[in-house]
Amino acid sequence: MRNRLFIAMLLGAMLASPAMARIKLAALPVRERVEIQLDNPNFTLVEEERIVPLLKSGGKTGNNMIDFSWSNTAIEKDTIQFRPIAIRQGGQFRPIDEVSLPDGSTTNEVTVINVAYPPNENALVWEVYAAEACAVKVRVSYLIQNLRRSFSYRALAEKDEKSLVLRKYIHLHNYSGEEFGMAGVWAGFGPKFNKPLEQQTEIKMLLAKFNDVPVEKTFTFDWYAHGKLNADKPYASKILMHYKLINDEAHELGQFPMQPGKVRIFIEDGRGGEAFLGEDWAGLVPLDEEMLLYLGEARDIVCTRTIQRNDRTVIRGNLFDQDVIVRYEIENFRDKPATIRVVEQLNRLAQEKGGWDVRRGDVEWEQGPKSTDNFKFDFDLGGATPTLLIDLPPRPKDQSEEVETITVEFHVAFKNLW
Repeated sequence: MRNRLFIAMLLGAMLASPAMARIKLAALPVRERVEIQLDNPNFTLVEEERIVPLLKSGGKTGNNMIDFSWSNTAIEKDTIQFRPIAIRQGGQFRPIDEVSLPDGSTTNEVTVINVAYPPNENALVWEVYAAEACAVKVRVSYLIQNLRRSFSYRALAEKDEKSLVLRKYIHLHNYSGEEFGMAGVWAGFGPKFNKPLEQQTEIKMLLAKFNDVPVEKTFTFDWYAHGKLNADKPYASKILMHYKLINDEAHELGQFPMQPGKVRIFIEDGRGGEAFLGEDWAGLVPLDEEMLLYLGEARDIVCTRTIQRNDRTVIRGNLFDQDVIVRYEIENFRDKPATIRVVEQLNRLAQEKGGWDVRRGDVEWEQGPKSTDNFKFDFDLGGATPTLLIDLPPRPKDQSEEVETITVEFHVAFKNLW
């Protein structure tokens, strides 16, 4: 243990000399209980309980002096608190009562009178009044650095990729300089763990397991985010795959926000084993929000994007409207149907085709009559960044048949560009 708690009994002879006022006589018993709360990412709250023997305060003996010192420990000195909470009576503890003083005032039968900070020391001294000699249960709390937590996840998808099992782990990293022994550990949510927590150790614990979590596999095409696929396919671009989970009770989650952490993703292989799909870093996912787990690039869906129309109509002066038709041609080589999410960044499109300055804000637009009717809109990314949801049939079961090309045209009528 790096920190130490001592009691000093002031004898009448010692009081005659101020230099003798602080004397360490005996180390106090070990901690009866330790609770560690990890809801703050920078500081950790530690509360420990000990049984402290006290002498009766009086004119000859004075008050009890309790010395709390630490070395090579990242305790925040200004956060340390000492609270007497109960007195031992027989084999039980009872609440601390009020008592009357000779001057007619009242005080708690055990109370902290003063706290002193010796100069140039990692220590402090509490002066404690006790109406009678007793054993008192005290609670010492403080903030400590370098005792931190991080989170990680393990996702195992069913072979049909319609649901998965999500495990959430908490990792404790104790480089605080303090050894706590057996301690109650709480992340600020979820269950509490009782674990021995030694110095310079790291512990991994399963915090929660979520079974049968519905999952949607998404395919996303975003031309302005990724550009052309390569020189041989100048009108095609990457299609990114994700698993989408929703952090709510309807989707078997929703117990607490999901903290940032690494996610390792696996899938059942249909033979009793598992295949590794990849890793991703999940950001903070509040309740009712989406968690997207990146799976890589799709090789079995191809999407090309071309501009079929780009016409300008002058309104007056430098003010004009712009008509743009964007065509997408998509082939699905999977043996399953899929929905591709085509993200169209209209501010970038207007800048490219109409000279719009994106610093002016979002463009004004409406869907033109030349749009095909085989897609739907999603505006989760904002009004100027519509996502086109396009359903794709599976490839023909007969391998000799050609894959159908799905053609979609999006007619964008930009208004009042300048």
